Amino acid sequence: MDINGFYKNYLNIAAPYEHQIKMWEIIEKGKYPILLKAPTGSGKTEAVIAPFLAQFVKNKFFVAPRLIYVLPMRVLVNSIADRISRYANKVSKNILVELQHGVSPNDPFFIADIVVTTLDQFIYAYARASGQVGHHLDIPAGAIASSIVVFDEAHMYRDEFTFSIMRAMFEILYKANIPFIVMTATMPKSLEGSLFENIKLGENQKIISKGLSLNNQIDIHFEKEPIYKDNEVNISGSLLDKIKNKKTLIVLNQVKRAQYIYEELRKQLNMDDGIVLLHSRFTVKDKRKHEMRAIKLLKDEKRGVVITTQVLEAGMDFSAELLLTELAPADSLVQRAGRCARYGNEKGEMIIFPAEDNDNKGYLPYEKNHLERTKKWLEENRNFNIKDFSEVYKFVDILDYKADDYAARDSLIDLYESVLYADSKPQNIQVRESKPTTILIVDFSLGIDNIKKRQSKKDIIISAIINSIKKDEAYIKNNSINVDVSLAWNLFKKQVIRWELLWKYNEDKKKHEIDIRDLVGNKKNVEEKDIRIGPFRTYIIKSTNYDSLKGIVADESSFI
Repeated sequence: MDINGFYKNYLNIAAPYEHQIKMWEIIEKGKYPILLKAPTGSGKTEAVIAPFLAQFVKNKFFVAPRLIYVLPMRVLVNSIADRISRYANKVSKNILVELQHGVSPNDPFFIADIVVTTLDQFIYAYARASGQVGHHLDIPAGAIASSIVVFDEAHMYRDEFTFSIMRAMFEILYKANIPFIVMTATMPKSLEGSLFENIKLGENQKIISKGLSLNNQIDIHFEKEPIYKDNEVNISGSLLDKIKNKKTLIVLNQVKRAQYIYEELRKQLNMDDGIVLLHSRFTVKDKRKHEMRAIKLLKDEKRGVVITTQVLEAGMDFSAELLLTELAPADSLVQRAGRCARYGNEKGEMIIFPAEDNDNKGYLPYEKNHLERTKKWLEENRNFNIKDFSEVYKFVDILDYKADDYAARDSLIDLYESVLYADSKPQNIQVRESKPTTILIVDFSLGIDNIKKRQSKKDIIISAIINSIKKDEAYIKNNSINVDVSLAWNLFKKQVIRWELLWKYNEDKKKHEIDIRDLVGNKKNVEEKDIRIGPFRTYIIKSTNYDSLKGIVADESSFI
């Protein structure tokens, strides 16, 4: 079966794009690594999945026995895995597609036919640092060695430290002759040069799309004042009418601003069902619910409002008519525009608001100079067509992302030592400049079994968690939020956090049991660097500090 025939029969794509055909041809020749640059919505996922799945039809494994698909965010993992599963099922019901990330650790051994995972989990697996595999630390590393590895949305990690880890990992895969592919819509030349500095990447291994002829268009307009300033929403009455009657996507750079805009627009538009807030700091069950609602509003409904942060910049397949966004770096604006007038012959409108410029560092989580460069370029190029991929190239190349050379060398050493000594603790391997921790939402009232029984606060919390687990075995997973440790630190300073969840081994019962640590106790003062708060730990907050529609109440952190 030829390339066109496979796409038509198994992926329901009548005619693959030029970059999809070229990807297939290069993979058949076994030329690695491969760099693919193509617009948002141009089928980059299909470009690598198609030749891999074709192996199962031909029963000839010329690529690799398994594929590992690496993404920057969990929200993308879920979406992409669903998409890949649909294609795999059309080829064969026996092709196993699994998720592997902190919330859904379904395949810690990396032995499914297709594993969709995050960069963190991939690094832990390679470095034999997964606590989920017991004494079988070599299995996931061995699985990687016999796979083709795809790094999608490779531009989205942002900080130089994580880029240094990526660079180190690329060099390891290259030297080990493990085939890998890097895909992006908006990677600046500076980052490309930095990541591949020590890797031979021939011109015949680069696939640069010429763009898509979809005849879609976005008109870009600029506002002079921020969308949120001095605790007020800056949206005119005429714009409010547009928002109410169109499929509208509003993207804020910080969670606290997204929460405020959501609350105000709910009141002003008198909407409940037609408006949804989505960011990274919802519990697993609420986030999934809001994701599905957001997709339905902007894909299936005639109108609706989705207010979000960077979590919807990539990987989500829907199309808004109206996009309101705060100023962000060039690559982020392109990604956001990719969710507006996404399909053929559609027209959309994009309104860019300046970032809040005050002592509260309203430009975070971005570098201020990246916002300034982006704003200057847009002001000088008023006729910029954000749907023309050749113009997008010029736009994103104003950014100077790159890996930190010294950090990259250190990362190589750290990874080597982790593999050599089989360090099974992921907290000893730093993948990002920041580190994750977990927040568990607990309804304390569920712990009061008998009002006459005198219980300590500790007993009440333990009882509440146990009672919740009895009703829902996946309670802890479904009611947790994975956040940057800095957010836990902020909540601790505000006394929103004061308990830590522990698992202690009961020798008599031969099993682990829930325990709680009071973080405040006799030591109420918070120090500059307080050991009571750290990464890879689980902290508890009351359900009264969490709103299922908004997230953690009074979320003031600038981290996304």
